[in-house]
Amino acid sequence: MSRVAAIIENGLVINIIELAKGKAGDSEIHLRNAIEIKNPSVSIGWNYENQEFVAPPKTQEQLDAELEQLAKAEARSAAEAKLLELGLTTEDLKALLG
Repeated sequence: MSRVAAIIENGLVINIIELAKGKAGDSEIHLRNAIEIKNPSVSIGWNYENQEFVAPPKTQEQLDAELEQLAKAEARSAAEAKLLELGLTTEDLKALLG
């Protein structure tokens, strides 16, 4: 697995770089004043606060999309429960719903 580091400017990750192997990578970190990343989720736009990477807050669009997905999952679950109450088997449900 390759090593990666973040370039931080004003507490914000502005770039991600792949580091050379061994001591050369350690030198890159020092020369570029970069922070090695251990969490593979960290990406450009994340914050770096108190020596920790922090995901940026979700946008209203992201929150709305998550709520919509949750509502669809709940509706599907309720519909499946009703069909099971009517006597359909789980195999029937799989055939109907995929």
